[in-house]
Amino acid sequence: MVKLNRSLLIITVLVLTIMSCSENSVSTEEPQEEHPILKVANQVTDNRYISSVHLVGYKFDNIHIPSGNSQTFILDKGMPGGHDNINVIVNYRTSRTPTNNQRTSVNFKNGEITTIALKGCISYEGCSGYSLK
Repeated sequence: MVKLNRSLLIITVLVLTIMSCSENSVSTEEPQEEHPILKVANQVTDNRYISSVHLVGYKFDNIHIPSGNSQTFILDKGMPGGHDNINVIVNYRTSRTPTNNQRTSVNFKNGEITTIALKGCISYEGCSGYSLK
């Protein structure tokens, strides 16, 4: 009888030990939230550079994205305007001209990159101006 109680006690201790170890292996960390990402590319054929990007809740000012380059922005402060049909304004200029802008409406998804590109050239260079796509 004593031997049976001792065996039962050992089995109980082993089961409790195994259960407490498996409980400790469960992660209590919060899952990392993935944020939307905006990639802005400058694909103009002249010397204009992108000087700022604005959308609801975000202003990326004093940037310099020359032709042929891009910059990525992680939108980690939330999306106060939601994720769909968000108006993005891209300001561009040269060192000698005033700022112009183009705008487009885009949809964002958490964890995904949304890319927009400034394209075009001055109309007298043979194209129809600038556009944001």
